[in-house]
Amino acid sequence: MKKINLLVCLLLAFATHAFAADLTPSQEKAQRALYAYLDKNQFNPEVDVDNSVCFRQGGVLYWINIEEESPILFTFQRKGFKVGTDDSSFKRRPAILAANEVNCKHNAVKLKVTEKRVDISMQVYIDKAEDFTAVFNQYLKCFDEVDKDFKEAYSAAVKAERDEEERLEREARKNLPPSVLRDFVAGMSFRLLDENEEQSTPYDQPLRSYKARYIQARIEFLPWKEKDAEFQLQIKVTRPTGSPIYLKGKKVSAEGNVVLKKSKKNQVVEIDSFGSAKEGFWKAGEYKVELMEGGDVIYTTTFNIL
Repeated sequence: MKKINLLVCLLLAFATHAFAADLTPSQEKAQRALYAYLDKNQFNPEVDVDNSVCFRQGGVLYWINIEEESPILFTFQRKGFKVGTDDSSFKRRPAILAANEVNCKHNAVKLKVTEKRVDISMQVYIDKAEDFTAVFNQYLKCFDEVDKDFKEAYSAAVKAERDEEERLEREARKNLPPSVLRDFVAGMSFRLLDENEEQSTPYDQPLRSYKARYIQARIEFLPWKEKDAEFQLQIKVTRPTGSPIYLKGKKVSAEGNVVLKKSKKNQVVEIDSFGSAKEGFWKAGEYKVELMEGGDVIYTTTFNIL
């Protein structure tokens, strides 16, 4: 019995510490009231080591810090967006443009872009916790609206940036001499390679997303009547969403040197594969392909991922 009583006392002491650490009496009262509201409404709250009250809604993490008093400052935050250069992150420049647009539209929730993330938060001064919990669901709705608006504004900013880059690229190409390979491409076909770059789907067969890791292009040229010549070919692939697939540090998806031999027959060459060993890299849809030589687009086509 003594052991049970000791355990109960320790649990009570821990619970008191979890709520009371570094809080004034009025802040602790507000925190307890907030916790009780979230618990009653099945948000399954927890008190973190920094005294923030945390919960998840729809798989998204939210947390609320309580500071100051008379009135008390509630800082309500939602997990934001990762900023970086990898494919799973938001790019910083369009994220800043999107955040500015969203901040102009929404008064309560504000976005802040740092080097590594986009923070989403709102701050509310209140006299008692009930003033906060009375409109709690409206706050959650505001966060959902901001999430939706940011993603839409970000997509628009990325598209505008991409369109400008393509316009500048087209302008630069105008001054380039035309490639001697113009009108010499008879066609292109594509095959799938696995993560070890071994063939998983032959040329001219349906390309399925669940098998897609790398894609290789085969190019058929019309008869080449000149002497043997080596050319550097480049491929630029654009996703169904409009975003290009680039090799790291380059503005093309794939490239390689090929030799065209003097011949009266059509000849076929292959170029380096492109893609990723990561499952899910290829989404279903139609992909645009531009074949270039010397910066000049000599052939365009598409392929479909099923």
